[in-house]
Amino acid sequence: MADDGVTLTELAEQTGESPRTLRFYVMQGLLRGPDAAGPRARYPMEHVARVHWIRARQAEGLSLGRIARDLQALDAAGLPLPKQHATPAPKDATAAAGRTPALDYLVAAGLLPRPPQASPVEPSPPAEPSAPAGAFEGGRTSWERVTLSEGVELHVRRPLDPATQRRVKQLLQQARETFRKP
Repeated sequence: MADDGVTLTELAEQTGESPRTLRFYVMQGLLRGPDAAGPRARYPMEHVARVHWIRARQAEGLSLGRIARDLQALDAAGLPLPKQHATPAPKDATAAAGRTPALDYLVAAGLLPRPPQASPVEPSPPAEPSAPAGAFEGGRTSWERVTLSEGVELHVRRPLDPATQRRVKQLLQQARETFRKP
């Protein structure tokens, strides 16, 4: 057997993450599991860069769910991780634009649609809140999984504001009608 890769302990030492966190990343689909079980378990060396990339995306404020979706899109397209920017944009400028380097990379790779350009003359209206004030800042949220049909699910993060709740209810009614039809 080839001695490629690193053990969980070595991966933890090289990334600064705990073995428990690394196992959690595997469970969440952020990292591929080891090629064997027990003391022979080895993780690919590229996991070191992947863990550092995950931590950098978390520092940008992205959720692990969003990071997992971005990584799945990159893996599906066979693309490498984006290179770190030598001089990152000021954090407030990036956040104000609603973009991150990871998001920019996925747009440039054609995996996400380009966001509409804001008019330079007319300021865009403020975004409608998708949840009650403070629900995501320090508050608890949960995901609800709604099965629409065999193999088809809708995932909804709760709590929702009343307007979005009404729209989700309408969407569920329409989806259930669609999947009932032969």
